Amino acid sequence: MRLRMFLIISMWVVSPVIVSGQSVQISERLATPQQTMENFLYWQNPPNVNISIASEALTIDPSVSKEKRYVLARQLKAVLDGRGLLVHLSEIPNDSDFIEEVTGESRFRLFPVRVPEIYLVKVGEKWLFSRQTLIATPRLYRETFSVAAQLLIDALPLVFQFNFLGIALWQYAGIFFVLLAAFFVRKVSEFSLRRLAGWLVEYTPPHFDEEVVLKSVKPLSFLIFTLTIRFFYADLQLPVHVNATVNFALDVMIAASILWLSFQVADLLCDRLTRITAKTETKFDDQLIPMFRKMLKIFAITIGVLILMQSFGYSISSLLAGLGIGGVAVALAAQDTLANFFGSITIFADKPFQIGDWIVTGKVEGTVEEVGFRSTRIRTFYDSVISVPNSKLANSDVDNMGLRRFRRVRQVLGVTYSTTPEQMQAFVEGVRAIITANPAMRKDYYEVHFNGYGDFSLNVLVYCFVKVSNWSEELRVKHNFFLEILRLAEQLNIEFAFPTQTLHIDGYVGDGSEKEARKVSNEELAKSVVAFGPEGRLSRPGGPRLMVDGKLVDYGPDASTTRGSE
Repeated sequence: MRLRMFLIISMWVVSPVIVSGQSVQISERLATPQQTMENFLYWQNPPNVNISIASEALTIDPSVSKEKRYVLARQLKAVLDGRGLLVHLSEIPNDSDFIEEVTGESRFRLFPVRVPEIYLVKVGEKWLFSRQTLIATPRLYRETFSVAAQLLIDALPLVFQFNFLGIALWQYAGIFFVLLAAFFVRKVSEFSLRRLAGWLVEYTPPHFDEEVVLKSVKPLSFLIFTLTIRFFYADLQLPVHVNATVNFALDVMIAASILWLSFQVADLLCDRLTRITAKTETKFDDQLIPMFRKMLKIFAITIGVLILMQSFGYSISSLLAGLGIGGVAVALAAQDTLANFFGSITIFADKPFQIGDWIVTGKVEGTVEEVGFRSTRIRTFYDSVISVPNSKLANSDVDNMGLRRFRRVRQVLGVTYSTTPEQMQAFVEGVRAIITANPAMRKDYYEVHFNGYGDFSLNVLVYCFVKVSNWSEELRVKHNFFLEILRLAEQLNIEFAFPTQTLHIDGYVGDGSEKEARKVSNEELAKSVVAFGPEGRLSRPGGPRLMVDGKLVDYGPDASTTRGSE
């Protein structure tokens, strides 16, 4: 009797302790987000499988039955593994009072970018999966796994469950068939796209459509190949570490295929525009094509990088917001880059030069080869390439030699002092005639005049213009022009002067007195002045006179009348 009473009292005392200990144990397993996830994952990984304990984190809704919680726990674990969502427990907060910064609530999202529906909330003293997680789990499971594949796997004989190196035989077979199916789909897509291009050639007017399709065949088929693998890969149920690696590789392949496709389309579009702009007279559109090509490729690279960053779990919206906040700092750090970019916009807007123009700016002289985002490439006449920052080019004087309508020829011809006035006038008129006869020279404006007395020559100024398109043609025209002048001088028996010094020594006569100069009377001086005055005998205001038929006549373009003289 005493023994029975002792046992009853012992059970009455100990049972609350056991119940209380079990309650404390559950609370400890779900006390923080980290402990909840550790409890959920640990008790579903062999050999420590206890679905009852693992499903404790899904007890937020009392109306969900125990059997339903077991199913949801398995499905949720399968979704995380199948999508390669590797949970790093060390990165999960181990604080029971954790507060999410964005919402200010007791909430923790495991993968806020890739699966925002899965998150933990604090209920009392426990951290549990939210009601939203319980509702979204069946849908996520259906999106991750194929029902047909699951039925096929369940119908396989037990022999296919044999493990080799931690992977079942049916999984090896599945990998082979998935790759085979992806390869088959790729070949079918290539064939279909080529047939589509052929149909476009036959039934559509221009050839641009089929060119786009043909350029897109390989990148599109590669993208389809990658997407096929991604669609079936989760059904293989490989370990989460393997899935995480494969998913990252597939994300890289998808980004690479999109980048490849974008580059092909950009090149095709720019080549098409190049053929169109080649038919236009202006070269302004020619220098826009390389920049447009670069902009398209930079945009494509940016999209590819954003896809990869999202695969790492980064939020694109948060990234863009961060860029907006740090925009001022970036602008300050890249002042020169931004200045050069806006300089390029100024160059395209003002069009001070075009590709192929010969320009002079500062100490740089050469032909413009390319206008980029940062700098303009100029090839000098000694065949080197100078890159001038666009900001400097936009704010400096640019002498565009390529925009000249005519190219100036300015030359001073020096003839000897032995040249007579008649020879000089004939020489000047001959040079004018040469200019008039040359089809490459400007006829409406030129100047050829006896322009001064030099130290050793009589100087004739030749000022004219040639109408040519490039420097080589300019040199050829000038060569022919100067050669004609040389032939004219030879015909007129005129000699070109070169620097000389003549020493004159006065002669001495008799007693050494200096030779007397010819004396001119005051009357003769007065007559000479009158003779060179208005209507004077020696006056030639319209030009000098030449002997014609035994008479002196006015000669020159300004001669309005012809007056005979003895």
